[in-house]
Amino acid sequence: MDEMTPRLTCLLALCFAAACAPSGADSGGDEAAPSPAWGEGERSVSGNAFFFDMEDFGEIDWIQDLEGARLYVFEAPELEVTLSPEDEHAFRIDGVPDGVEVTLALTHPDFLPHLTATHLVDGGDLENLTFQSVSLRIAEMAGDLLQVDTLDPERCQMATTVTAPAPENIWAPGEPGATVSLDPPVPDDQGPYYFNELVLPTLTLIETTTDGGVTVVDAEPGEYLWTGHKDGVEFGALKMKCVGGWLTNASPPWGMNVIDGAGSN
Repeated sequence: MDEMTPRLTCLLALCFAAACAPSGADSGGDEAAPSPAWGEGERSVSGNAFFFDMEDFGEIDWIQDLEGARLYVFEAPELEVTLSPEDEHAFRIDGVPDGVEVTLALTHPDFLPHLTATHLVDGGDLENLTFQSVSLRIAEMAGDLLQVDTLDPERCQMATTVTAPAPENIWAPGEPGATVSLDPPVPDDQGPYYFNELVLPTLTLIETTTDGGVTVVDAEPGEYLWTGHKDGVEFGALKMKCVGGWLTNASPPWGMNVIDGAGSN
């Protein structure tokens, strides 16, 4: 694969989300307001969003001129920005209080709505968060291929990349030979499913490849803790909100990373 070709985190797994955000999705509004309030905190959350389409099956197009995508804090939707190609779809949201959990959300009419993992803001800014956003066309292709109802607003989809140590960006190499588990657990027919080196989910795989992709499909909405497993290696755990009609994708460098042990490519 050419080094400039996007290594999409669970490319086809991204295509399991609903084609539009469901109305009335839980935005965390029932939670007690932090002190200081949202919008008045000293922390910021920043990173980049990447958008991908596929006019011809198997040929991924990196869309760098997309206008109008909305990005916001899921727990505080009033903290939002509109992305522009002029700044290469970079974002920064200020006013985040210290000591809160933050999930970022991204929506655009032509792309699948999805969330990042949920991260604790603890004594510093959150930097270099990423989105790997895929078009509705890719969603349709993947739905046909995998016989998944991408329009089901009652179910949610999750994905991450299990990465080698110290990932720098979304092109990070995967960590092979690892497995993941979820708490609460999901039925076997929901996954986890692992991706081969061609970025395709393979039902017969029982562990990650050098792609690192892993997904859970058609899950019951709620909150899940993802944990990685490999002899001699420790991974950082991931907390994911799973919302009906949405995909939650923890993409590098904020995916499931090796934090102790040698790891290997």
